[in-house]
Amino acid sequence: MAIGQPGGQGGAGSVTKAITRLDVIDPHLVLMMRDVMEGSDSATRLKVCSSAAGGGGGGGGDHNNTTADAGGNGTSGGSETNTILSVPSSAGGSGGAGSSSSPYRGGGGGGGAGGNGGVIVVITTSSSIGTTSVLKGSGGDGGAGGASGNDGADGNDGKVINIRV
Repeated sequence: MAIGQPGGQGGAGSVTKAITRLDVIDPHLVLMMRDVMEGSDSATRLKVCSSAAGGGGGGGGDHNNTTADAGGNGTSGGSETNTILSVPSSAGGSGGAGSSSSPYRGGGGGGGAGGNGGVIVVITTSSSIGTTSVLKGSGGDGGAGGASGNDGADGNDGKVINIRV
């Protein structure tokens, strides 16, 4: 008896941290973050974080012993350098397997990963910045099919940097 093909894996991303943390630098230097954070003579721009990864494709369903295709892997969130947030992006969900019995359906696609929260840098004389937050994005829902795809992982919370002058 033939079986449906498995779904593809969700993608993932990675980051490399910037050389220096922003919250320990003198405020007048934060204004020229890009130059301070780069170790070479030609400063590259800082990036907030890596992008969210895609979910894996659902596996093909097998009908009348035909050969079904496996689901494709999700796209990578990309590898970023010189990021302020030091956490990688979350993984996308895996696609579901296709069915091998009636109804012959392909597997559901995996949900995409939620995006990471951003970065807010506040330079102020106040010790309070109120309720400022940079919350993570929610992962996408896996699709239905022969077997449902897995949900994508939630992103990571961002960072609020309060530099008091």
